[in-house]
Formats: sequence, structure tokens, C-alpha cells
Amino acid sequence: MRAREVARSVAVVAVVAAVVVAAAFAGGFLLDSPTQSEAPSAPAYDANELVAEPIDDSGSVTAPAGDESKTVVIDVSHGNGVSENSLQPFVDALVAAGHEVQLFGGGSSSTIGAEPGAAFNETLRGADALVVASPATSYSSNEVAGVEAFADAGGRVLLAAEPPTTTSTTSTVSIPGLTSSSSVSASGQPANLAASFGVSFGDGYLYDMAENANNFQSVYAGGDSGVADGVGDAILTDATPVTTGGGASPVLTASGVSLSSTRDEGSYAVAARNGNVLAVGDTDFLTSGAATEGDNDVLASNVAAFLVTGDKEAGAPAAPAGSSGGQTGTGSTVVTA
Repeated sequence: MRAREVARSVAVVAVVAAVVVAAAFAGGFLLDSPTQSEAPSAPAYDANELVAEPIDDSGSVTAPAGDESKTVVIDVSHGNGVSENSLQPFVDALVAAGHEVQLFGGGSSSTIGAEPGAAFNETLRGADALVVASPATSYSSNEVAGVEAFADAGGRVLLAAEPPTTTSTTSTVSIPGLTSSSSVSASGQPANLAASFGVSFGDGYLYDMAENANNFQSVYAGGDSGVADGVGDAILTDATPVTTGGGASPVLTASGVSLSSTRDEGSYAVAARNGNVLAVGDTDFLTSGAATEGDNDVLASNVAAFLVTGDKEAGAPAAPAGSSGGQTGTGSTVVTA
């Protein structure tokens, strides 16, 4: 029995020794293997390529002074997605050049029994330019007619829009003795106003996965004349295309971009002009933090010049028959330096 146990112990020791020697040999072989000492063949990320390229934001927005002060009305009475603070660079430029900026927030008209929008039209009579940006509700037929008359009389109009967020739909009810009607509008777009001037806004946003301003939804746009003069690389974020018809013509274009609603790649107009009316499928380029990026300062300055270089006839749109035709100014806030 003892001899058998000794033999078994010797065998176990021999096996363990063999395993240790084999492991050491294999380890040495692996450590000496050239495949382990060489660099991996898979390409590594270049850290420099992961760093966002800085966007030039050293520009400034300006406006021409002119021989006389002009009054620019910014509508905020339709739930518009802009404010004095958000448009600070644009507003400051106009005020610094000696022009008056009014924020119209609504209010009652001086005319008893006046139609909806009478106060809005009264304010336009004393204005030279109107800014309509990202409204949440549609404009009444009376207001649309007022803006048309305002533009026909030489007043300048800026219509700025964003991709629609929600659709507001109301119905028409007709009962003997009681009739009510309403309109359909996309939130963020002055659709019925734009349609009066041969312009419509898109139903999606433009994007570029290859050439962008550090965000695929921040696309570059440019042009060579009018409000696009000197604009090579304006940066528009969440921009929507502008479709033209009638007397409207494109003035600013984003090329090599795609539309979110269709995925179609191509060149899209993002701004168009029809006489005294300018439509832009973006509002961000006028706002703090974006107005000085890229060529946005040039674009915003050109838009400011467009607004204050018109020659509007006094008193348009005309007051309804039987009204005093005076401007109450109710609901308007005058912005000062």
C-alpha cells in the first residue's frame, strides 16, 4: 500500500511539473510573439476630428440711419414665438440707427363695434414696417386685408417662420340666425398672410449630415443679391423651405441639404421676396446667440435695411368708413435704447 501511494504522489508531482513547464513555455512564446508586440491594425479615431470646429461669431448687426426715423412694428399679439429679448441684436441695431421699434401685443380698437383686428390695422397706419414671426394663431381676414393694403402702400413686411409644430383646426358652423367661421393655420407659420403674397412655407426642416455648423439641423445658406448680398454662409437652424408663386422670387438658397418630411436632397429656397414683402423660413438668425454667427450678421443687417428703406404712404391701411381712423397705440410697447 505504501509503495502504491508513493508512486501515485510521484505521478501527481510529475504531472503538475509538466503543466507548469508547458505554461511557462507557452507564456514565453506568447510574450515573444511579434503579433502581440506590433500595433493593432485597426484604425484609431483621430481626437482632433471629434472636436467641433469653432463658428465665427464676431459679427454685429447694423441698420442704416437714413434721413428720417422709421417705425417698425413687431407683432406679438398672435402668440408669436419672439420677444424683445430674443430679438435683442436686431432691435438694438434699429434703435441705435434712430428708428422706433414697437411691440404690438393687441388691445381694443377706438372704434365701437370694430371688426377683429381693427386695433392691429390702426397700429399699421402709423408704421413703416411690420415683422411677423412664428405666430401661434392665424390672422383674421381683416388683418390679412390690412397687411395687403399696408404693403401696397409701400410698407415693408417681414414674414419669418419655423417648421410647423402643431396644426390648429377650427370648424365652420352655419345655423339660421347664427353663422360663425374660422380658418386653419399651422403653428409657427403665418400661412394665410404668406399665401396673399404668393409664398408658402414647408412642412419639415432642412438638414445636412455632411456640411453643417456643428449640428445637422444647422445648415448653410447663401445668395448674391438683395437681402442676400454678401451672404455666403448664413447659418439657419431648423429652417423650413419657402415655395414661391405669383410675383415672389427666391433670394436665399440652401444647397445640398435634405428635407425632413421627404428625405429628398437638393437645393431649397429659404427666403423669397415679392415687392415689399420678404419671407424667410427661419427666425433664429435674428435672435441673440445666432445673429452674429457666420454671415447671419450680414443677413440680419440686410433685412433691417430692407425694413427701413421703404416709402410708405401715410394712413394705410385706410380706416373703415364711419371710424375716426386715429391710432390709439393700445397694446403697443415702444422699445427705447
